[in-house]
Amino acid sequence: MRRRTPLLVLLILLIIWPVLTAAHIIPPTPPVTPPRLILGVEQISATAWALLVGCSSPPHDLRVWAEEAPPQLPQTITALAPGRWRAQFDGALPSSAIVYGCGQRAALVVASTTTPLWLNSLFGLGMVAAALLGVRLIRRPHRVVTRPTLSPTTPVWQAHITDEQGDRILTLPTGMLTAGSDPACHMIVLGSDIALRHAHLMLTEEQAHIVDLASPSGIFCGPVRRRLRPHTPTLVGDEDIWLGATVRLRLVKI
Repeated sequence: MRRRTPLLVLLILLIIWPVLTAAHIIPPTPPVTPPRLILGVEQISATAWALLVGCSSPPHDLRVWAEEAPPQLPQTITALAPGRWRAQFDGALPSSAIVYGCGQRAALVVASTTTPLWLNSLFGLGMVAAALLGVRLIRRPHRVVTRPTLSPTTPVWQAHITDEQGDRILTLPTGMLTAGSDPACHMIVLGSDIALRHAHLMLTEEQAHIVDLASPSGIFCGPVRRRLRPHTPTLVGDEDIWLGATVRLRLVKI
């Protein structure tokens, strides 16, 4: 038992030694981040301005270097709050400078709040041009658009139609008219085999001609229903004209 005692003591020391060592180690202190040096800028007048500084102690070493000017020293330093100071300087507020104080260095850039003179002039010219243009538009006389009046044509033909809508009579003027199932046609006829633009009617005061516009179902004339040649004007008499196999048409002179 006595021979094993030193081994047990050594084993216990090996186990508790890291614990004892860790208990006596002081953890490192995290570095303290210094406060931001420049907290703001105040424009007091045309010949005085102030710099708001963040520093834990009075910033007696505060210096400002503007472009091509000797370093400026603050005239007064006033405590605003713990860690906040107001340093007043004489002269005009610089647009950019280098600030040193509290062991730190920072750049000071002041955004310009004044509008350039050339931009004000350009805006003024634009306003004048807009006003002149508005006056010109107001004084400009309005043109009255007159549409040419079409002299009414005396109807000289009647179209006796039999289609899906039944029997009806339409009065037609002279000129070139379009017949088909398209609502834009002059004479709308409805049938299962009627094309959108099926035929042209060329009407004068004395004669009437019909032209097949290469419709799939064709145009037929006469008692034997002779098919007309496409794109060829055909003189129409008192006989019936068939547009396809479903629409019957007869043109009668008034």
